[in-house]
Amino acid sequence: MTVSEPQSATGVSKYHWPFERKRGCPLDPPPALAEIREAEPVTRVTLWNGEPAWLATRYHDVRALLGDAKRLSSDTSREGFPQSSETAVAQRGGQKNFVRMDPPKHDRHRLMLTADFAVKQVRALKPFMDSMLEQCFADMEASAKPVDLVKKLAQPVPANVIVKILDLPPELSDFFLDRVNRWMSLDSTPEESSAAGADALDYFDRLIEERRDGRGEDLVSRLVRNHLLTGEITRLELQHMLHLLLVGGFDTTANMIALGTLTLLEHPEQLTRIQEDPELVPGAVEELLRYLSVAHHVGFRLAVDEVEVGGRCIHAGDGVVAPIMAANRDPAVFVEPDRFDVRRDARGHLAFGYGVHQCLGQALARVELQAVFSRLFQRFPGLRLAVPVEELRFKNALIYGIEELPVTW
Repeated sequence: MTVSEPQSATGVSKYHWPFERKRGCPLDPPPALAEIREAEPVTRVTLWNGEPAWLATRYHDVRALLGDAKRLSSDTSREGFPQSSETAVAQRGGQKNFVRMDPPKHDRHRLMLTADFAVKQVRALKPFMDSMLEQCFADMEASAKPVDLVKKLAQPVPANVIVKILDLPPELSDFFLDRVNRWMSLDSTPEESSAAGADALDYFDRLIEERRDGRGEDLVSRLVRNHLLTGEITRLELQHMLHLLLVGGFDTTANMIALGTLTLLEHPEQLTRIQEDPELVPGAVEELLRYLSVAHHVGFRLAVDEVEVGGRCIHAGDGVVAPIMAANRDPAVFVEPDRFDVRRDARGHLAFGYGVHQCLGQALARVELQAVFSRLFQRFPGLRLAVPVEELRFKNALIYGIEELPVTW
């Protein structure tokens, strides 16, 4: 397949989604996105099951589509909703959380959590994060080299934070990690992914029962007391909400820490800048979010009304793919978008989505990432890869990441 191929006379696209990344360029999005953006910014693609969908590749088109919750549905249970693969259908099709709901129900459910993930609330977690980071760094120093940064830092940081927020038993962290990884992996069979999700949901069902008196002050108890017992949310919906918080609070940030570290190691001149001037770290985090766009299998919608975008008319019943990784590398918005620059003003990126479905946990993710990258290279100024970058294994999952990151210093 080349992106210059025209659509067939029947309107069926010869472009097959998802596209592959270029070998040797694991930190860049698939080159087909840039080629299509230049040739035909809104075009038809064929999905894994042979069904057609519309693909948008320009920043403003992607933002417009993600922001149109009235005419574009996020409800994966709707017939014809587009997905990346059969496993992705198994992962998302049965979800009952607000990410897969449309307004006004989405708005009611999201509001139940808004205060807990507000900037002021998550900043109050910083002392806990600092202490936990110190433990992670000490564990790295005490371990034989090379050290796998994924296991020693990238996973423990967000895992410990979300376990604290939900007041879950820390000794179950391996259980959560295993179930999240198997549920998120596109290499899992649909059956394996569904089973992993069911295990987590069963745990949360037992947890809800344990805290059913609603007398605790932890987040789960408050959700039970204020919303489950009042009938505002069903028990199944609460299970799915807690599963969303576990996955969203852990997986995306873990992959950003690992890939962000790799990106900085692969751009030593940029790394030197943040080592010499720590005040650049917040901006560097925004640039990492833009540059990596790890949520590379999100932005799927189903049109429920006619929508015009990029000179194309999308009809009710049409599937839509609006990938944030395409928007965040649009040269019309970001000068030299394939260049990583910690001094760039990248705050307009769409790494957390756009519109009513914009990531609820973005303030928490920023606090975690800023904490890590303000201290990691100060504590380990000689940090470097212990293997050639060509030997690293990247994830085939809903959230892009890396299996292991062996480092030394």
